[in-house]
Amino acid sequence: MVHRKIESTIVEMLKYFRVVAINGPRQSGKTTLQEKISEAQDMEYYTFDDDNTFDLATENTQNFIKNISKNKNVSIDEVQMIPRIIPAIKMAVDKENRKGMFLLTGSSDMFKNSKIKESLAGRMASFNLYPLSYAEINNRDINIIDKLFSDDYTSFNIDTKLTESDFINAVVNGGYPEVYELPKKAKKAWFEFYIKARITKDIATIENVHLDKLAHLDKLLKVLASQVASLVNYTNVANSIELADKTVRKYIQILEALYIIKLIPAYSNNQLKRVIKKPKVHFIDSGLASFLLNVDVKASLEGKNEHLGNLVETFVYSELIKHQSYSEESIEIYHFRDPYNKEVDFVLESSSGDIVALEIKSGSTLKTEHFKGLLALAKTIKKKNFKGILLYGGDKILPYKVEEYQFWAIPLRVLI
Repeated sequence: MVHRKIESTIVEMLKYFRVVAINGPRQSGKTTLQEKISEAQDMEYYTFDDDNTFDLATENTQNFIKNISKNKNVSIDEVQMIPRIIPAIKMAVDKENRKGMFLLTGSSDMFKNSKIKESLAGRMASFNLYPLSYAEINNRDINIIDKLFSDDYTSFNIDTKLTESDFINAVVNGGYPEVYELPKKAKKAWFEFYIKARITKDIATIENVHLDKLAHLDKLLKVLASQVASLVNYTNVANSIELADKTVRKYIQILEALYIIKLIPAYSNNQLKRVIKKPKVHFIDSGLASFLLNVDVKASLEGKNEHLGNLVETFVYSELIKHQSYSEESIEIYHFRDPYNKEVDFVLESSSGDIVALEIKSGSTLKTEHFKGLLALAKTIKKKNFKGILLYGGDKILPYKVEEYQFWAIPLRVLI
């Protein structure tokens, strides 16, 4: 079993909060982690995937929660399946006022679920569990977020045995625990069923979507995959699948709530009033995006994958948010694009205002022009607490000075 690096954080938070929630996409390993923690913490475990439990909880939700939690801390899997469970949990924790009373998991973001009207604010700590990071898969003791905000880039541990093929495999395979090691045909079958199950089963837990609209959602996923790492143009997307703009916006919000995609906001502050405000779209898992684009490792290594650069960028994003979930440094992730189309793929801003900007290039050759976006951002924000990094396909960590600004080139392979 792969050790999940967020486990210790979840266990610690049970000491301080009445409710702890683990949210994330289906098949990301939530249930496995929840069962492990529940056993170690002597919590009674229930899942709404079990028909008898689901029926009992649905019939009399308040009574169900009251009875199971009166003298025992409990763990409930797939809470989004019964939205009215949240008010019942709120009543129970307000009455009992006991730390670690509930450990919940859900395959949708309860804060974006229109069917959940109640809030557990002040009572709950919530965490995201994404598919496996490659630090977890390869059992590496590193948090890439904390490392990027450090002052010592020369000590990055780069496994010299890792090859370009290893990295491309990571990008194309993604990190879903059940799929990343599967052979090609089995992987294709897994993703086909995964998408079908998500659309037919989970959409209904977020919004009331008519069955005749599900084909549009399937098309939307493929269109978004083709635009991964690009600015979202709702009108173009709507036209391509013959839906209204507002409907596309709604469906994209649903896909976000189900942890399929993520919209990355533009970086802005008082000094950046002219920055273009459109978000960029990324997939939570680069393996799913690769499947939707019919991309494989062999074609990518032979230079026959026109989407490789964008898939590498979305892979970087997926690794960043996985490390973000358990990093010491509290950050937000943005993208930057100025009115002259100079861009930076990711802008990481800490709670103290420190900034690490990341530009992604899959090639191994370094050129000054690759740093033009980082240079534009450095000149715009004029902060001393700014670090600019080019993550590239080479194998050496190198300082790179442009004008008076010191940047760094760091191999993408530090992520695996």
